[in-house]
Amino acid sequence: MQKIIIKQSEKVYGVDSDKLELLGGFDDNVFLSHDRNIVIKFLDTKKHRKENLLKELEVIKLMSTNGINTPAPILSQNGKFIELVKGQKKDFYIIAFSNVEGNVLLDYEEDNHLIKQWGRTLGEMHEVSKNYSLELDKGYLEWNHDINYEDFSKGTGRIIKKKWSTYMEQLSIMPFNKDVYGVVHHDLHNQNIMMSGNEMYVLDFGDVRKSWYAYDASIPIYHALEKNRTQNKINSAEFYEQFTKHFFEGYLEKTTISEEQYKLIPFFWSIGCYTHTYFL
Repeated sequence: MQKIIIKQSEKVYGVDSDKLELLGGFDDNVFLSHDRNIVIKFLDTKKHRKENLLKELEVIKLMSTNGINTPAPILSQNGKFIELVKGQKKDFYIIAFSNVEGNVLLDYEEDNHLIKQWGRTLGEMHEVSKNYSLELDKGYLEWNHDINYEDFSKGTGRIIKKKWSTYMEQLSIMPFNKDVYGVVHHDLHNQNIMMSGNEMYVLDFGDVRKSWYAYDASIPIYHALEKNRTQNKINSAEFYEQFTKHFFEGYLEKTTISEEQYKLIPFFWSIGCYTHTYFL
């Protein structure tokens, strides 16, 4: 991250740029200001469109006003939620959020209460999207907006290409009605969840898009299974049964999922496993 860019956060948010703590982010672009207790994100304008950032903020506001815990967007010194700053070679958007004091959700594998709370939170988010489907109908990216079909399986071999083609054919005939398809978080793995006391906070709506609710529900399952597999804590089959049981107990407290859609969870999960293994 360019120092000239970080320096501009002083006039934009009134922080001491020399004391910003790097929290991480995909491009090491997320910082914590201890003096103002806010989190600041620097986003390359070549990778992020302002229209999409506005949609992200719109979803955050909608979720927050409907009872979902999530860090609140912070206005700049100029009264804006998104600021543009110019560097020597790159330009960046800057957005800021309130800092939540707590810990990222790490040890949950044997805590059925946390797994259920996780499912309940996602179910509540999906119910909000269903209730506001008309307001959220336009301007959001579709589930496949970042997939280049020709490049995605290039060089992977005939068998893998055929498998990927089969997945795409099955997805193309999925229903798109408002009860099964809408605006979703699309990345609710455990590291995008912050626990503050007993409260669960949802972080990072940067991948928000329109997709199937069942697909969105398969993402936490996939990441939980991968985490368990790498740490070898619990037998995989046993953990899958335990996790999905308690996750959907919580989920169904807040919204509904048809039996047909529920049966698609393993299919969606397998896509996540497949794409992670071969393409990511």
